[in-house]
Amino acid sequence: MSLKWKLLQLKGLCVFRKRVVVFGNFTVVHSRRVSIGKNCGINHNVFILGGCGVTIGDDVVLSTGCMLLDAGLSTHGFGNPETRHYDNKPVIIESGAWIGAGAIVLPGVTVGRGSIVGAGSVVTRNVPPRTVVAGNPARVIRSLETGTSDAR
Repeated sequence: MSLKWKLLQLKGLCVFRKRVVVFGNFTVVHSRRVSIGKNCGINHNVFILGGCGVTIGDDVVLSTGCMLLDAGLSTHGFGNPETRHYDNKPVIIESGAWIGAGAIVLPGVTVGRGSIVGAGSVVTRNVPPRTVVAGNPARVIRSLETGTSDAR
C-alpha cells in the first residue's frame, strides 16, 4: 500500500470516526452531523455538507464528485437579501445505495435501500427502495425488483 492510500484511509477514520474505504480526497464540512455505516466507499471529490444531518447506511458507494447537500438557500424570498432564508433538511442514504458520479442529492431527500442514482443526476425527491433514478431532476428509470422500466 502506498503512503497516499494510507493517508486517505486515516482521513476517513478521523472524519467519520470509523473505518471507511477512501479512494480519493473528499470534503465533509460539518463532520459531527454526518453518520456513516459499515463497509462504505468514498471516491474522489465527494462533498458532504452536514449542515443539519446526513445519514449514510451500510454498504453505500459515493462515486466521484457526488454531493450530499442537507442545507442551502431557499427560493422563497431569494430576490431580497433581507428575506432570504435557508432550507435545512436531513439527507438519508439508506444501506446498499449507490450514488453515481457527479450526482447531487438535495436537502430533505431519502435515497431508498439498494437504489442507484445515475451519474450527473439532481435528486430533488425521495427515491423508493431498489429503484434506478437519473436525470435533472432525477426521475425513476426502472425498478430493480422487477426490472421493469418506468421511463418514457
